[in-house]
Amino acid sequence: MPLGGSLVIETSDVEIDQEYAEAHEDANPGLYVMLSVSDTGSGMPKEVQDRIFEPFFTTKEVGKGTGLGLATVYGIVKQHNGFIYVYSEEGKGTTFKVYLPVDREMPQISLVADEEKMLRGTETILVVDDDNLVRRLIVDTLQPLGYTVIEASSGQEAVLQIDHFQGSINLLLTDVIMPEMNGRQVAEVFAAKRPNTPVVYMSGYTDDAISHHGVLDKGVVLIEKPLTPSKLASMLRSVLDGRQYAD
Repeated sequence: MPLGGSLVIETSDVEIDQEYAEAHEDANPGLYVMLSVSDTGSGMPKEVQDRIFEPFFTTKEVGKGTGLGLATVYGIVKQHNGFIYVYSEEGKGTTFKVYLPVDREMPQISLVADEEKMLRGTETILVVDDDNLVRRLIVDTLQPLGYTVIEASSGQEAVLQIDHFQGSINLLLTDVIMPEMNGRQVAEVFAAKRPNTPVVYMSGYTDDAISHHGVLDKGVVLIEKPLTPSKLASMLRSVLDGRQYAD
C-alpha cells in the first residue's frame, strides 16, 4: 500500500461442511479457526493469483524486497492440515483467509447440508455476480429449494432485469466488487425501482474490511465468500422472513 491504506486482521470460528469440502480439494470437513488479513492495496490480477504460492515466484522488482514468502506460508498451513483462500480485485485490495483446524486430529463432524434439510422458499431472487462459477453455485443451490432465480453477470445486466422482469423480485443478492457498476450502485437502482425489498451483499472481503473500502456502510447484510449452500440458504431465509441474521 505505497500511498497508505487500511490493514484489517480478524479471526473467527468456522465450520466446513461436507458439500463445501467436496468442491474444494484442499478442504476437509470440520471445525476451523479462520485468520483473515485484508488490505486496501493494489490487488492482484488473476494470472498472479494463480502463481502466488509457487516457490521463487515474485512480482517484486530487483532491489524491492522478496515479498511475503507465500510458498513458505502455504507449506506451514498445509503441514497443519489447513488451507488458504485468496480473494483479490485489481485496484481494490486483497484478502487472505487462513483456515486452521482446531485440533491435530480432523474432527469427524457431519454437518447438515443436504437439500431436504435445508431451508426452502418460493420467492424470486435476483442474483448478480460477474463470476460465472459463483453464480452457477448459487443457482444450483436455490432452484432445487423452490426459489425462482434471475441471473445477471454485471450491474448493467441487473438493471435491465430490474426494469423488464414481469412480477415481484423478493430479494437482491449481489456481489460487492464488480467492474463498471458495483453492488452498492446496483442496490441503489434496485431500491429506487423496487422499494422496500431486502438486499444481501456477497464479498470475499470481511464485513470490517469492506467498510474500510468505503463501498458499503457497516452493518449491511453481507455473506462472505467462499459461499456454502447451507449458510446461503439459512441467511436468505432469515432475511426474507424479516429476522435479523446473525453470522
